[in-house]
Amino acid sequence: MTGNTKVWRAPLAGLASVAMIATMGVAASTANAVDEFGGNGPQYPDVTVTLDANGGKFDSSLSSDFVDAKGTKLSVTDSKTTDAEGYQYADGVFGKDLYAKYGTDTAVVNPDYVFTGWYTSPDAGGQAVDPNAKLNDGDTLYAHWAVKYSDESENVVKFNLYNATSGSTLAVAENPDGASGVVSINNTTKPNTEVDVRLADGDQVADWQVPSKDTVGDGWVFKGWDSEVSSAARGTTLNAVADPGLTVTVNGANVYKDGDKVSGQFDVARQADVLDGVQLVKNEGTNNVQLAYSFKWAIPGSGDWNTVEHGQSLSIPEGVGSIKVEHVAFQPATEYVIHPVSVVDAKYNKYYFTNANSSFVDAYGQEKLDELSPRVNNDAFLGWYDQAGKFTVDGNSERVVAFFDVNQIKKQAEWDRIAPNTVPTFDFANQYAQGVVNVFAGYEASAKYVTVNVKPLYDQAKTISAKLYDNKTVADQLDAVAPDRAGYSVEGYYLKSNNGLPVANSKISDTDTVASLKLTSGTDIYVNYTADSKYGVNGLLTNLARGYVTGLTTSPAVNAEGITIPSLYYPTYTVPNVPVKVDGAYKVDGKTQAYARTGSGSYVLVQPEGYTDASWKSFLATRKSVVTDLQKYFKVSTHGTDAQAQAEDIVEVYNLVATKLSAEKADEFNQEFFGQLKPETSYPDVNYDDYGTHNAEITYLTTKGIVKGYADGTFGYGAKLARVDYIVWLYRAAGSPKVDAQAPFTDVTAATVPNQEFRDAIAWAASTGVTKGYSDGTFAPYATLNRQDAAAFLYRAAGSPKFNESYADVKFGDVTAGDSANHSQAVLWAASNGIVKGYAGGDVTYFGGYSTLVRQDAAAFLARTLQANLIK
Repeated sequence: MTGNTKVWRAPLAGLASVAMIATMGVAASTANAVDEFGGNGPQYPDVTVTLDANGGKFDSSLSSDFVDAKGTKLSVTDSKTTDAEGYQYADGVFGKDLYAKYGTDTAVVNPDYVFTGWYTSPDAGGQAVDPNAKLNDGDTLYAHWAVKYSDESENVVKFNLYNATSGSTLAVAENPDGASGVVSINNTTKPNTEVDVRLADGDQVADWQVPSKDTVGDGWVFKGWDSEVSSAARGTTLNAVADPGLTVTVNGANVYKDGDKVSGQFDVARQADVLDGVQLVKNEGTNNVQLAYSFKWAIPGSGDWNTVEHGQSLSIPEGVGSIKVEHVAFQPATEYVIHPVSVVDAKYNKYYFTNANSSFVDAYGQEKLDELSPRVNNDAFLGWYDQAGKFTVDGNSERVVAFFDVNQIKKQAEWDRIAPNTVPTFDFANQYAQGVVNVFAGYEASAKYVTVNVKPLYDQAKTISAKLYDNKTVADQLDAVAPDRAGYSVEGYYLKSNNGLPVANSKISDTDTVASLKLTSGTDIYVNYTADSKYGVNGLLTNLARGYVTGLTTSPAVNAEGITIPSLYYPTYTVPNVPVKVDGAYKVDGKTQAYARTGSGSYVLVQPEGYTDASWKSFLATRKSVVTDLQKYFKVSTHGTDAQAQAEDIVEVYNLVATKLSAEKADEFNQEFFGQLKPETSYPDVNYDDYGTHNAEITYLTTKGIVKGYADGTFGYGAKLARVDYIVWLYRAAGSPKVDAQAPFTDVTAATVPNQEFRDAIAWAASTGVTKGYSDGTFAPYATLNRQDAAAFLYRAAGSPKFNESYADVKFGDVTAGDSANHSQAVLWAASNGIVKGYAGGDVTYFGGYSTLVRQDAAAFLARTLQANLIK
């Protein structure tokens, strides 16, 4: 027998699941253990959907889910589901609740209208959403309404299941939406013989609303309707039609079809292959699994048996309405148990059988693999993997399951361990011997998260809710959501506060994660702010410490031969931080200074890069004067006049400023520094004393040769940026690589773009996928660049990293996840990485994707991307 077989479920799959739990690192006896967080620990993302009454209104009993005070919108959530293994996920399938809870005639009302279903558009022309459809986080569904006629039959499309000629009900009457009235079984004429589907003008009946299951044992094979369902309008009736058929009863074997175990009795058309798509199986779930390749049939009550092989048509005498079928001969088989969602919950499994030593692809074809796509909403599907699979890395044997946790989620640390090698996926074209082959879907989870309350520590500040994911540090994520406070910067995040002040020993470190802090949903996190005049990037403490070594790297230095020197470390100049003494100086590569330790030795002062020598000398003189004034203010004496004594003076006043000086007083002293430091390449139109002008980012790009300004010496502050300008900046940031061909765009020629560097930059961007141009073959080099296109350029320049939009740390009111036409993935990736920020609009933050990008903002975007090492 060759494989024209289909698919089904084995009754002993639970045994395979228990075994798989053990191999994936969790003992079966502990699979039901309660998690240590009492159900509030890190979870995979929920799926929240908005239901819009679209002219109607929701019942007050649902008020806890209201989005608006008028009750016209409802927010519903498919929350984390915990199965027997403790696996938490939301698949976005709301089931019958979508209609039976939120779509009944009492739950959502509109006077003089009847509810006809949830649709993806507020306008006519679609089909009602299947209650078992997988919805995505952020989706909005709209109620549709039909005018309520006094004659109920005018409100619906009728599906008549009863055939008077045969005297039978040809299809099974079902109620797929539960208690909702959208689809209902009408028993007025004869029980279970009519299904009514409500429909508004302009909409179409959906497949899920249409009866489709054949009535077993009636001797007829349901084949459809007497007119097209797609053109059915309310007020019309469609009648079921069927072909004369046979009722087949199978004995002595289990019956499988389409991946599931099915009833041993079914109807088939008289002219059809009786077992088309059906398999007879025994000993499923064991190494002795067998598949029938021949069988016999007889008319009930007769001992006359006829033997045929699978795939052969039968010659059934006229007038015979039923036959019985039994197996004759079995052959060794391979059983493929497919675990798309969970290794412990068999309800998602599919079961496929082939002849032993033949492949899955031989039996089912390549297209069957597409049908196996898992239905999971919170993870990125990686591929199918062999539970028993092994592979070799550097001569060592590795087990496939060791690279996934029990929830079939990729263990990133394990994958990193074998990089650049990767875990091999299951090869469905391979042939397997008799027995059971377990194949599981592997996922790359975006990350689990907890939902915390972020509470700014200043008067009248609003508490906000934020999701903190377990694959990033907590502080980095809080930086993206902490509310801005004019004139202040975030000093840190704390787990405790007392009388409006942070508790020092509860501060969250830069390396803390959800796991290290054991955060749970509902945790309060406090945001402490410090005045920019005191702690800011150009604040008083920064100016006091500027140029001094403030610490050493944690990673050892490397000499000229590339050899690590364990006892030496590079200096850091991070401000605001108090200067420290360093000792054990050594030039590791003949020029770069490294040190052995902090806390002893000498203070080291180095002129920062990017500033002119003259302005640095002026700055030092100003600092000496300010330090003297602060000593008078705090009534402390100087340590002396030499360089180390001056450093001691700075350390002393630094600590006094940090602990005893108000923000307002700090601003008075700090005014003396304004305008002192001048960049080596400065622009007259950039205010270097105002942090909000992005002057630091502009200086950073200028010193790297990425930004060069205009011929008149200005930067072009506030000017709109052309598309070609940003491409040139990205090209320079990439090292201005040589290009082998010119740009493929019709409007990029020597005549239209005279500058050779500009043409090379566009050609480079096109060849690397940074820009794709427009559908008409143009690039539009001198058109202004909008914000969302800039985000797309940066995202592609970073290699288009894998990023699930649904779990973005930052949300914008005008950016919809999945809106590829407006580069939503790039925008949300950039926002989550702190590259772009939005605009406040009441309680909502907007991105302004169509707004034209100005040069200083473009510089900030690119500098942040480079400084975060997102572009290599």
